[in-house]
Amino acid sequence: MERIKLSIHHLHKYVAGEKQDAQATARIYAGDKLILVENMQGQAVWYDRFIHATDDNGQPLRVEWDCDGEASMDVSRVEVCSCCGGDESLHV
Repeated sequence: MERIKLSIHHLHKYVAGEKQDAQATARIYAGDKLILVENMQGQAVWYDRFIHATDDNGQPLRVEWDCDGEASMDVSRVEVCSCCGGDESLHV
């Protein structure tokens, strides 16, 4: 089954020189159409989210985000296993 894969390369903020949790909102577009909004909080270094998008029109994907710290992310379409939905830790 096809999913939208949101890859968060990093998410954090610095407070008094220390890495802290950050908040971000990612907006995922297919062409010019907004199809998903994802909110996240915490710290991340290369974390993938697999998201079902009912409004995906097949157009090229892009992601835009707002963050109270530093963030980097990208988005793509992927085929995932129907039994785990992309969570490979469920495979024994």
